[in-house]
Amino acid sequence: MIELIVASNNKDKVKELNQILGSNIFLLKECEIKLDVLESETTFEGNAALKAYAYAKQFNQVAIADDSGLVVEIIEPLPGIYSKRYSGLSDHENNIKLLDVLKNTNNRNANFICIIAISFPDGKIFTYEGKLKGHISKELRGINGFGYDPLFIPSNENKTLSELGQAYKNKHSHRSKALMKLLEDKDEIINYWRYSWKR
Repeated sequence: MIELIVASNNKDKVKELNQILGSNIFLLKECEIKLDVLESETTFEGNAALKAYAYAKQFNQVAIADDSGLVVEIIEPLPGIYSKRYSGLSDHENNIKLLDVLKNTNNRNANFICIIAISFPDGKIFTYEGKLKGHISKELRGINGFGYDPLFIPSNENKTLSELGQAYKNKHSHRSKALMKLLEDKDEIINYWRYSWKR
């Protein structure tokens, strides 16, 4: 089993990563010391790799990071990599700002995007992308989840992620899809851990 420290200060994300991965191959462990990593890259992939490597290098352990967000077609690439700090305030204020921006348009198509990065202390990085297509509701609906979950309606559904609940999200979300790709690639990761990484 490979122990991965989670490069995140977001307890909701850490909990969700553990729930989805649920694997006897990788053990996700929350790091007691949190690093303040400046997300200075311009892509989800760049920021995920940046965070994972910062933790891997600092603690000399294999680290896993997530960078994810919402991309709305008509204002693309926003909120994008700025999803968490779109309004500069809370998740609720981010949602209210997005509703205001979209109030005069019928084009509400959007994608949730997630990049999962695994970094070794030597700088070797594996990345995986997951995407969930859907559209933005005209009002906040539901009390579960976090971020833009009360606004995002997945394709072929008529409820928001908040209304659909955690079990649905763990199975179908952008984060889940990225983690499933990680598991498909587990042999390459394990082989690098066993034979290439010089501990």
